[in-house]
Amino acid sequence: MEIKIEDNKIFVEKDFSELREKFFGTVKDNRLYLTVEECLYLNEMRNFEVKKDGKLLSFIDIIREFGGEKTFIRYNTYREWRDRGLFLKRFELKNFGNVTKVSYPSKSLNFEKFKNLKIYFSPSDLISFVCEPEKFFKIFEDYWIGQYGVYKQHKKGKTFKLDIFETIFCKKFLLAKIFNIENNEEISEEEIFEFTKNKEVFKAIYEVYEDWRLRGFVVKTGYKFGSHFRIYFPGVSPTKSPKEWIHSQHVLHVFPKFERMLISEWSRAIRVAHSVRKTFIIGVPGMKESDYLDIELDFLAFHRDEKNRVLTPNNKPSYILWCLGEDEYIGGAELGSALEIAESCGLDLLLAINGRESDVTYYLAKQIDLPESRFKYYEIRWFQP
Repeated sequence: MEIKIEDNKIFVEKDFSELREKFFGTVKDNRLYLTVEECLYLNEMRNFEVKKDGKLLSFIDIIREFGGEKTFIRYNTYREWRDRGLFLKRFELKNFGNVTKVSYPSKSLNFEKFKNLKIYFSPSDLISFVCEPEKFFKIFEDYWIGQYGVYKQHKKGKTFKLDIFETIFCKKFLLAKIFNIENNEEISEEEIFEFTKNKEVFKAIYEVYEDWRLRGFVVKTGYKFGSHFRIYFPGVSPTKSPKEWIHSQHVLHVFPKFERMLISEWSRAIRVAHSVRKTFIIGVPGMKESDYLDIELDFLAFHRDEKNRVLTPNNKPSYILWCLGEDEYIGGAELGSALEIAESCGLDLLLAINGRESDVTYYLAKQIDLPESRFKYYEIRWFQP
């Protein structure tokens, strides 16, 4: 079968009923019009001839003819779904239903206010020490703020330590007084941030820390898992015996709207979380209406229903698909904007990461219902089409 290109349009004129049955193209004026992805697929995988002005075009010629930003990445993702017997359709901005959110529990907090609690902050270590730790033990036991003694061995050692986020939280919500350990001068919340190497990033990370803490979650460092925090659901206590110890099941990565990250690094962090059986959560804090961008998403993806039947373009789509390359950089504002568009369409966002060897890895973003939260958060899970 022959595909023609005229006036920058791709079409088949004759005997295209079989292609229509397999959901290729759009019929208009007795022609079947194809997208560039469909044309490339039929040329490479089905050996269809493609001609322009009577001249036979190769796969490379077609790319050159219609090549734009990420033409091959979009095609490669399209090919991968077709090879699985699944369907993609060019993205259109339309509401297809409601997004199903993942519900997270929350717990009200009742902090006792220690008006005379003194905390000494070490600027070079970004860590604090609490005077009279016995006064603070109940907060440690009930909410796991700080670390008394040694991790998982709170009876070993007498020093009560707070990280920089816990230090600021205690100043704001426990009315603690913070002193610079080097000169014994009282310091403000803003002055604590000044000691960090990137104040704006630390502020964004702290905002997320505070948001989850105020919902009753325990938020501790997640550096071992390549993320900012690990998350425990309300009720976990650090003073339980080893047999009663509850491991975290979630890690949280903060992606400030003004930051950019290499896709391969972001993918690596998700894989590390999954390798230790933890759910990867991402948050883009502080997004305002003026921060949202006009992101070009790629496809509507038709997957399988609950009975494992393959859906077709005649059905309601399952996901919105965004195609990205391994060596691309993605910004926090870009990701936040893509997630917002998907939500407005009533579908979950599926990211298709194309590797250098033309492999494709998929990550599904599902919004979290976190009661009374100031920001939006998403579970990011590895997805197998």
